[in-house]
Amino acid sequence: MKVIMVAPYFYPRIGGLENYVYNISKVLIREYGVAVSVICSNWDREGYKEETIEGMKVYRLPYLLKLSTTPINPFWYRRIASIISKENPDIINGHTPVPYIADVAARIAHKRRIPFILTYHNDLVGRNLLLEFLSTFYYHWLGFRTFKISQKIIVTSAYYAESSPYLKNSAAKLEVVPVGVDTSKFNVTQGASKMGSRTVLFVGQLEKASQHKGLDYLISAMKMVNDTVKDVELVVVGKGNYINHYRKLAQASGVQNKIIFVGFVPDDELPRYYNQSNVVVLPSYNRAEGCGIVLIEAQACGKPVIGTCVGGIPYAISDRQTGLLVPPKDSDCLAQAIVKLLKDEELANRLGENGYKRVRDTFTWKKSAEKTFEVYLACLGLGMK
Repeated sequence: MKVIMVAPYFYPRIGGLENYVYNISKVLIREYGVAVSVICSNWDREGYKEETIEGMKVYRLPYLLKLSTTPINPFWYRRIASIISKENPDIINGHTPVPYIADVAARIAHKRRIPFILTYHNDLVGRNLLLEFLSTFYYHWLGFRTFKISQKIIVTSAYYAESSPYLKNSAAKLEVVPVGVDTSKFNVTQGASKMGSRTVLFVGQLEKASQHKGLDYLISAMKMVNDTVKDVELVVVGKGNYINHYRKLAQASGVQNKIIFVGFVPDDELPRYYNQSNVVVLPSYNRAEGCGIVLIEAQACGKPVIGTCVGGIPYAISDRQTGLLVPPKDSDCLAQAIVKLLKDEELANRLGENGYKRVRDTFTWKKSAEKTFEVYLACLGLGMK
């Protein structure tokens, strides 16, 4: 079987969607002998580029402009059509929410009668009124048509799909494939010794376009946490163009000495940060958070987690079983949850153990790839042997 993955960005760029395409493709190649190629934009604005990464032929296309995080090039149609002719795939698997490139591929696939599967990671959400308008416009201009011509739409959780205002007319096409975690890498054996102080960990991009991760509210919460519990530090892992904003907010909140911005951390080193923390927090505040892979990685390392009741986070966290859920944009409730887990070691350990077990039962790339392969076979009129 030959499959083309079409995504706005791809490895080695870091991000949830990028990691998903990269990891699930590796398992499809290894376990099922699928020949995978990838079409994506060239985020560093260099010209057209071809390369091979772990058995995947990767075609990186230059873009002309970027709208928020969306790379756009009106000349991509002919280039993508040419690559599809060259690769002659059995299936094309596009990935959104970052729009356009997958929508272009969907129309080429439809014209050539190649089965097209859309992996829908989350709703497109604008961070201001203009981007909100453009997000809504996208669905009416391109998105709903892409849904219609897709044979199947893969979602990462039924919970998220059922609450999406955009997927309600596509229910018959939906297939649930939970995200995965590399449990050989993210586990409780990686550097389990704690840092000097009790540590709250945040992992995420610090781009202006990623404000929905809610770091503002976590920084505000840390003042209340430090008023209640001594020797608590917030460690922030990630890089981006909004880091100075967060530094200034920390200073204005009087907690600049309690927050450590460590910058970018390679994927291989992340397990150490998870294992050396006491609690991992992701306080996102809108539906741009389709899953919360950071929370699943933390649970794979046996850590209690705190998230908000938005997007796909309530699926990533089983409330009061593997972690705690709090309302979005509520620094008071967030601070109370952090203090609770820092003070109640028995509760924190129990949540961490439960999360560790749940990840291994539900969130592995092998399980994700198996279900994805089943969807591919169904679209081709075949079945698992």
